[in-house]
Amino acid sequence: MEACSDLEVATEPKIIDGVGIIPLFSWYHQSFDKEQDITGLRIPSLKMACKDFHACKWPSTLSSSDLSLAKYFDEMNFKNFEVIREIQEKSCKVITFSHFLPRSELCPEKRMLFYPNLPKVIGSDLLEASLRKIHGPNGNPSACHVFGHTHFCWDSILDGIRYIQAPLAYPRERKRRMNGGEEWLPFCIYDSCSGGIQNESLSCYWSDYYRIQKREPQNTELAPWVAKYYYRTK
Repeated sequence: MEACSDLEVATEPKIIDGVGIIPLFSWYHQSFDKEQDITGLRIPSLKMACKDFHACKWPSTLSSSDLSLAKYFDEMNFKNFEVIREIQEKSCKVITFSHFLPRSELCPEKRMLFYPNLPKVIGSDLLEASLRKIHGPNGNPSACHVFGHTHFCWDSILDGIRYIQAPLAYPRERKRRMNGGEEWLPFCIYDSCSGGIQNESLSCYWSDYYRIQKREPQNTELAPWVAKYYYRTK
């Protein structure tokens, strides 16, 4: 936060050109993952696969293995709720955003992933609850939440809220058009000239896939590309 302040990066909610922009703090917790675990494979541990466990140091009372760390970050949003209420009174157009995922449906099922334990380090149920307090339990036509972290392109409407991820991603991902990326260009979410959230959907491989295919969170049969990878490396 101090670094953002030094760089004059705004981290508080604001109204810009008539639209409310509300950043939400969050951190992941492992219980966010509610799918059946993939077993019988040599899957690296979370500490081996996720750099956060080495790059981030927390007090002994905070951990992502329970809700303590997620609650700590979620409570940081409370201090802004007076400002948020003022924004809601002045503007019916609100965009919330976060780094982490608020819903597990915004990531492919773990059987589709080269690292099946990824859902344990990507999101927070508390984040979804916080943004629902802002957009309403049933959402509204102008409700939009932007998220990141997983580098999977995504554009879907769930329970009345539009969720979008248009990641910049790593150069190698852009070059190979990985994770559902098309042209890897910035996506216009809000157009002040037309006065609203853009209706045009972003073409995203995985969210397009789940518009047609039903999620099967209890299905542990590996996708062919994942099975090929693990059976080759056994």
